[in-house]
Amino acid sequence: MIDAYTGAGVRAAEQPLLDAGHGDILMRRAALGLSRVCETHLRRANRKGLLSGTTAVILVGSGNNGGDGLWAGSFLRRAGVMVTAILTGSTAHPQGLKALRALGGSVVRLEGQGAATDPNTAPDASIAGFHALDRGQALSTMTSAHLVLDAMLGTGASGGLRGEAVALVEDFNAIRRESATGPRIVACDVVSGVNADSGEAPEPVLKAHATVTFGAAKVAHVVAPGEQLTGHLTVIPIGIEDRLEHPSVYRLEAQDILAAWPRPTATDTKYTRGVLGVVAGTPSYPGAAIMSTNAAVQTGAGMIRFLGDASTRGMVLAQSPEVVCSDDQPWDVHVQAWLAGPGVADDESQAARVQAVVEAKEPAVLDAGALTAAAQSVADGRLGAHKILTPHAGELEQVFAWLKGFGLSDDAPDRTRIEAAPVHWAREAARLTGATVLLKGATTIIASPGSEEQDQVCLSIGQASPWLATAGSGDTLAGILGTVLAHVAEHPEALRRLGEWARGDGRWAAAAALGAGVHALASRVDGDGPVPPTVLAANVRRVLRTQRQ
Repeated sequence: MIDAYTGAGVRAAEQPLLDAGHGDILMRRAALGLSRVCETHLRRANRKGLLSGTTAVILVGSGNNGGDGLWAGSFLRRAGVMVTAILTGSTAHPQGLKALRALGGSVVRLEGQGAATDPNTAPDASIAGFHALDRGQALSTMTSAHLVLDAMLGTGASGGLRGEAVALVEDFNAIRRESATGPRIVACDVVSGVNADSGEAPEPVLKAHATVTFGAAKVAHVVAPGEQLTGHLTVIPIGIEDRLEHPSVYRLEAQDILAAWPRPTATDTKYTRGVLGVVAGTPSYPGAAIMSTNAAVQTGAGMIRFLGDASTRGMVLAQSPEVVCSDDQPWDVHVQAWLAGPGVADDESQAARVQAVVEAKEPAVLDAGALTAAAQSVADGRLGAHKILTPHAGELEQVFAWLKGFGLSDDAPDRTRIEAAPVHWAREAARLTGATVLLKGATTIIASPGSEEQDQVCLSIGQASPWLATAGSGDTLAGILGTVLAHVAEHPEALRRLGEWARGDGRWAAAAALGAGVHALASRVDGDGPVPPTVLAANVRRVLRTQRQ
């Protein structure tokens, strides 16, 4: 599991050491670890695997991030790498500059760049004497290098790159798009311009092959869109780790998911394993019912009760004869948890069943056609953490439109804004609805609503293949989620091994994260390629049978 922190949380852990005068020690520890990762990439770039003869360009900002880069450059010079530092700010870390120059590193400044944060500011006297490169010269220096180290902006920055650095990165990115080759890009702490606390990434940014961060992972490393820009993440210990407090986001990895997945014991029965009720599909959209129930079967539900019309029931039984089908109403059957909404549209009978599930006391996965009913119900009171909403960004936009219409929210973000800051909007949706929210996307975000007894829990899942972006994938996910939800409803302490946060109301977020995690792992069972939902459901069984860790 990766514990991810805000920039402020890491700085708070550093502060006592900084106050004690250990700032230079922390920076040099960070820079040494950064240089070691850079060396690995440089050796790969050299056919002989040597550092001698390789070149590195460091884009240096005004703050401590630039200082880390300069110190790392001095360590690279000591190892035989030719290093050029391009100063992109109005000042530069003096000790880092001195260390790099003492070992023969070249230092130049970017012409026209007064400061990364203010292009109208003249360079400080401490760097004014360095030779200035115009943008074309700087671009040529970067593209001819084996490695570019991005050390312009760190965790304390906000709002993205400014001034001449914007045009330099834009031009460099244009060249990268046209060429299959080029320097390796390593980011120092975070990709410059990416908000460390939210993952927001105002263009332009220098997408990294690897990022080296210090003390702990930051939120931007494990949530979209920042995660997609980070590349391979390395966390360098610098001596603050024991001072860190509560993480802002938990990233569950494959070993966490498979180790925590609820498994039956010798004394379990089909009832104690969890009975899942499913309200999905209509005569117009029977496939959603077939896929969601089949996914629940493949995931190992103790029993599945499907409610729907005769035609859809027949198709569900043809695919999965294990499913108990009827035309009952939700209040007529006993289950541990519900799944409602996949494929429910333009059908009054199924819509009425969905509404009954929204109002029921049992935990429920509320997907697709159930999301509007769930949002509308918030006007009468909070849903509860045991109700799990599963929107993608477009559906969450509609949820917020209802919340604003009811006067429960001052803002109604559109899809673009939600995709730009998914962790923020998932948390906000959970807080306003009182439900657990699973926001689908490049990285899946799960947020609990929080309460007086327990803070909001936020988790991320990122192992999914991009081939999952296909019709029916969400129906399969819903069936997986319903299965684990039913088990956790019957066994409230089932996920406690994940941590104290996975108890109480946090267990519903943990259950949702496990379901999304297994769905993601199933998408890569046969490598990276198309994975139709029918194959995906069968892959779930393979994941749970053969990949326990």
